[in-house]
Amino acid sequence: MNRRTILALVAAVAVGSAGVGWFAGQQIKSPADVAAEAEPPPASLITVPVEERELSTNVIIRGQVEFDDVAEIPVNPSAEGSTIITSMTKVAGDDLAEGDVAVEVAGRPLFVLEGELPIFRPLAPGVEGPDVRQLETALSRLGFDPGPIDETYDNETEAAVSEMYRAAGYSPNEATSAELEQLQSARDRVRSAQQNLQSAREGLGGQSVSESTRLQLDQSVREAENFLADAKAERDAVLAEVGVRQEQAWAATEVAATALSTAESRLAEANAGTHPDTGEPPTPEELDVLIDAVETAQAEVAAATAEEGAIKAEMERLQVEQDRIVEAADVGLRIQIASRAETLAPPDNSGVQESIAAAQREVADANEALATLDASIGTSIPANEILFLPELPRQIQRVNVKTGDVPQGSAMSVTGSGVAIRSSVSAADRPLLTEGVEALMEDAGLGVSLPVTVAFVADSPGGPNAGDGRYAVRLEPVGDVPEDAINQNLRVTVPFQSTNGAVLAVPIAALSAGADGNSRVQVERSEGVVETVSVKTGLLARSVGLVEISPIDGDLAAGDRVVVGRDTSSGPDEANEGDDETDDESNESDE
Repeated sequence: MNRRTILALVAAVAVGSAGVGWFAGQQIKSPADVAAEAEPPPASLITVPVEERELSTNVIIRGQVEFDDVAEIPVNPSAEGSTIITSMTKVAGDDLAEGDVAVEVAGRPLFVLEGELPIFRPLAPGVEGPDVRQLETALSRLGFDPGPIDETYDNETEAAVSEMYRAAGYSPNEATSAELEQLQSARDRVRSAQQNLQSAREGLGGQSVSESTRLQLDQSVREAENFLADAKAERDAVLAEVGVRQEQAWAATEVAATALSTAESRLAEANAGTHPDTGEPPTPEELDVLIDAVETAQAEVAAATAEEGAIKAEMERLQVEQDRIVEAADVGLRIQIASRAETLAPPDNSGVQESIAAAQREVADANEALATLDASIGTSIPANEILFLPELPRQIQRVNVKTGDVPQGSAMSVTGSGVAIRSSVSAADRPLLTEGVEALMEDAGLGVSLPVTVAFVADSPGGPNAGDGRYAVRLEPVGDVPEDAINQNLRVTVPFQSTNGAVLAVPIAALSAGADGNSRVQVERSEGVVETVSVKTGLLARSVGLVEISPIDGDLAAGDRVVVGRDTSSGPDEANEGDDETDDESNESDE
């Protein structure tokens, strides 16, 4: 092999080695190259559309629905001390109406009448007070005429009570034998005093006054006595008539005040944005009508108040006038008595005259005692034979006794005519509830959907209808409550904040804080291209995760897509639709 051949072979080997080295270099990668080739593709934007909708935040509570004002009908001992049930005609589910006999104890009835003032004493002739007025009002409603409705248990009241007892098949509680004996003793005292007076007058021997003069003087005294009695009767009649007018004026004032309160409530509701009749925002004309209604009601209240004041002034004036007339009649009687005594008494019979005066005083005292006793003895109502309840009729919820029982507790439980809804809220939600706010009570299973109103929210925690740290709430139904809802615990939704119309809304995740302290959102204007828009935030509806926004600078409209995150595990077109809505935007922490 010559030298040229060897050089050619060496060159070929060198070229081959270089080729092998280049190929190996292409197949061997550094760690940096491997890491670079392993990086994920650029992250895609997760966007959702800007919504235009109304937002609201609610408090959800549970309401216990039950009849209001449950009352117990007691079993009180009879006059003889017996509590045995001798008649029981009512059963659970019956109505207990005014004038009904709830239960018969030892043969005596327990009448139920309507009234706010509980019975606290026997009602008998001569008794005076507001409880007598309450009794007379109830008797009048039942058709038993008690005469003028006042605060005096008089003969007409007594007659009406007797009629009520007899109409129910019971004998009235008339005067006892002991009371009749007291009355007879008082009459005997009057007769004895009159005889003593006659004997004292006969002791005026030697007087020169003729019998005709004596009779004339006696006649004058009797006429003065009659005049005094007529003056007192006239005073009572006049004041009773004005008293009736005063009662009517009081009632008119209350009606006017109620009408004003209703008109003001309707106007307040309209001013708050909802017409009370249509449920829509009120027009200016509708507001004017509601304002006119308030002004008319105010005028009626003022007129009723003025009329009440005028009648009161008239009552005071007549009281003074009539008292003066009675006082004058009383003075006239005393003058006649003194004149007769002076005329009949001879100058030298002063001792006898004193006896006559003493006998006359005794006659007057005896007659007054007889009149007082006579007015207090008659048909009465023992405290254990009458029961006043604030509202009637009521439904009997439970009967606890039967004929022949000797019970220790109540005879029955009766419900009120209304329905109460009781609930409670936590300390955190207490500031969110306001009296007068409308809410919705509902239960899909029972088919119940009923508007209710927040009637009361306690200012302090605790109480019979709220646990420790919770505040009692009372709701009132608007309309009739379905029977299936009674004694049920139902869901009540109470709105406490709303945007009152459609607003721009985005998820909470779309917001971020800028360097200037303002909130901002990133709006995707085209694929991968975003614009930052500063916004002002409003109502936050946590249950749906949306917040009210309005742009401070830049354009923002419903349908624009805002960035809520970045997705590194999918392509740019995936996980891009978040257009969900939730109808129930509520704070259900109390449910």
